[in-house]
Order: sequence, then structure tokens, then C-alpha cells
Amino acid sequence: MEERDWILLTKIGEGKNISQVSEELFITQPALTYRVNKIENEFGAKLFIRGNKGIKPNHQGEYVIRYAERMIKELQNAREEVLSMSSRIKGKIYIGASNAVAQYVLPDLLSKFLKKYPEVEPHVLTGFSPYLTDLLINEKIHVAFLREDLEWLHFKKFLTKETIYLVNKEEVEIENLPLLPRINYKTNQSLKSMIDVWWSKSFQKPPYITMEVDNGDVCLEIVRAGLGYAILTELGLSKEKHLWRKPMTNHLGEPLQRETWLYGSKESDKYYTVKAFMDFIDEEDMFQLFK
Repeated sequence: MEERDWILLTKIGEGKNISQVSEELFITQPALTYRVNKIENEFGAKLFIRGNKGIKPNHQGEYVIRYAERMIKELQNAREEVLSMSSRIKGKIYIGASNAVAQYVLPDLLSKFLKKYPEVEPHVLTGFSPYLTDLLINEKIHVAFLREDLEWLHFKKFLTKETIYLVNKEEVEIENLPLLPRINYKTNQSLKSMIDVWWSKSFQKPPYITMEVDNGDVCLEIVRAGLGYAILTELGLSKEKHLWRKPMTNHLGEPLQRETWLYGSKESDKYYTVKAFMDFIDEEDMFQLFK
């Protein structure tokens, strides 16, 4: 078996169908089907169940997929060790990040990192914390920028705090919020809970939510149109210069803030590319990058 076969098997193991795998690996479906049949012939057994809903591994197939995952990891480790002998920082690094971090922080950060280490190949996956945490646990990514403080047994580094703002097209009084239309957006449960607790301690009435949108950028556009207020983090407002905003505080007068941490997978410190990235983070002013 070749490396491309191991990768193919892991993609099927992720629950993807032949069409999705062929698109990701840039090979035709007939060629992919040929590779799958050849792998089965090599093991002398049927490894997959084929049906109208696609292809799924059977018991033997699941075992072979786990083997492929181990082989990919072993090959990556071997490459890292060989490169380390020549003092070169080269290879892939898989980074997880929230949409906001990927949009506002990573472009500048990775641009600077690649100027220093041009032979590193970064791969970025975005999503909410539960998804990224699962990727870390299963070592599908090396590091993740998560905007909350989680219990974690491996590498963990505090990066910065962001202020949470009340945002509207025009100035509003806090006590009038229950009567005003609010624009909500999908976000991590930790931020939603923080806002919900703040609201319950500030008002007797529930918020007057008129719109629910997918992300903070869409929410911001609706606020710009004067259709309601929103509660947004500082990072999402980094390029906003015209809307009225007010830092939010709790009932003790303390600012509401959201933390961002860098987490590493169980074996992240074994990879020289990942270690170089973590060292680079230590050298950067992350506080300014999040402004």
C-alpha cells in the first residue's frame, strides 16, 4: 500500500462518500473505485459495504482504517525526525480556529510565520469549539485557537481577552434593551451562556429577538442597516469604525470579556513544525493581533 491509499482509507473512515473523497483527493470516481478494489484484493477480503447511500467500512475495514491512520502518523513522525537532523523546519501543520480568528487573526499571523519558515505548509479548519476540540482529541489537528477556557491535559496557553460590546447604529440606553429589536447570531455556547446570564441579572423580561443569523458578519451588516442592536466581541468589530458601541459590564461593574487560548493535541510537542509555530506565537504580540 502507498501513502495515497492510507489517505483514501482515512477519508472513507470519516464517513465521506466516493464522490466527496474523489473531489478532495483530485482523482476521478472510477480511479478511486479501482484503488478501493485494489486495496481489498491486497488484503484478500471485502472491507467495505456498498449501497445506495455510499460506501461504509465493515469490521475488517474499520481495522484497516485504524492501521492507515497509524501509518500516516508514523510517516509524519519519520519525516519530522529526518528534517530535524538537518535543522530544517519543513512539513505540514494542521490548525483549528473559530471563524472570527481565521478571518481576522490568522491571515496576518500565518503570513509572518511563513516568511520565517517558508517550507511549512499550514492547513486550517474552522468551526465551533466542540468540533475543534474533537479534532484535537482525535489528533486530526495539531493546535487550535479556542475562544474559551477548557480543562485540558496537554499544551494550553492563554493568548488574550476581548471586550464584549453592545452595538447599534445609534446610541441606546441599556434599560431600554428589552423593548428594542435584537439581532442574534450563532456562536459558541460559552459566549451565549455569558450573555444569557448577563441578561437574566439585568432584566425581568426576555430579549426581543427579531432575527437569527449564521454568523457575526451578517449580524453586523443588519445592525449597520439600523434593523436592531447586537452583542458582539471586540474581534468582530476590529474593522468597524462607524457604529455606536458600549463596553458591557456585569452587575459588579466588571467588564464582560471573552478569552482566547491556544491548545495543543496530545502529541503536538513531538512535531518540529508545531513547536516552531508555538515558539513563534510566544514571540508575537497576540494582544495587538486581536485588536
